Amino acid sequence: MKRALSSILKLSVSVLLLYYLLHNAQLDEFSDIVTTASALYLGAAVLFFVLSNGLGALQWHVLLRAQQLPIRFRQSLVLYWIGVFFNNVLLGNIGGDALRIYDIRRLTGEGTGGAAATFMDRFIGLFSTCTLALVAYLAVPQVREAKPVMMLFPIWLALIGLLCMGLSQHVGWFIERLARRLLPEPVAKLLGDLRLRIVVYRHRLGLLLAVWLVPLGVQACRILVYWMAGLAVGMEVSLVFYIAFQPVAAIVAALPISIGGLGVRENVLVELFGHVGTPSSLAFAMSLLGYAAGIVASLLGGIAFVLRRIERQA
Repeated sequence: MKRALSSILKLSVSVLLLYYLLHNAQLDEFSDIVTTASALYLGAAVLFFVLSNGLGALQWHVLLRAQQLPIRFRQSLVLYWIGVFFNNVLLGNIGGDALRIYDIRRLTGEGTGGAAATFMDRFIGLFSTCTLALVAYLAVPQVREAKPVMMLFPIWLALIGLLCMGLSQHVGWFIERLARRLLPEPVAKLLGDLRLRIVVYRHRLGLLLAVWLVPLGVQACRILVYWMAGLAVGMEVSLVFYIAFQPVAAIVAALPISIGGLGVRENVLVELFGHVGTPSSLAFAMSLLGYAAGIVASLLGGIAFVLRRIERQA
């Protein structure tokens, strides 16, 4: 009952935000923009999303192997794509991550290592997203006129602090002891096991640096998805603004207040691109078509979910 109520509330938020945008946009103009969008650019947007999934699976696979989990890249690719499908198509933004961890446990018999690798996968991706946006913010004066981009700076600093805490044995041990005092024993034990798994990366800093280059490519591809969608509807905006604005929308859309960020993402992008003179109808159409490109690419994960076979590794 509680889960159903939460889903209804998220659906209501998405519907209300989309209605607000449609109410304020020129509806006939918006309809013309969407129906006359370039199929060539939209196809390129889908391909960039597919490429980002391939790079993301490679990143996750390397992190899983660092946990000594016996998994092949083909298996990582299939499970990653299924996770993206559940994150993008179904309700919520973390359901796909939970399914990835569950499948890793079924495949290898080890759930904590899969959770640690998935956590680091998300962490590195978020850090890379913030880094790209902040570089664009510092490099381009026009971007600095859009003040919401600066919200990424404290998030970026907090991520650095969290990384130091996770990789430090002393700080991690202090947090674990605190958790044992304040949390129920099963939860504290789970956090302790997860901490030990994350500390593994402390001795693999070279691997983390190498892996960090991959998510830069992942996030660049995700940004190019929306750039292609913008070109499809005729937006004449420099790529650097997509680099600065799309990460802000992605982070806000990840908040568990709507269905897949739908409505939230569109409002943020309309507001940000409005700072550089983009009509709301164009920005709204770009955001919806970029999201649709991700949905189309993610359908491969749905097919993989139906056809998947989980066989325990020796």
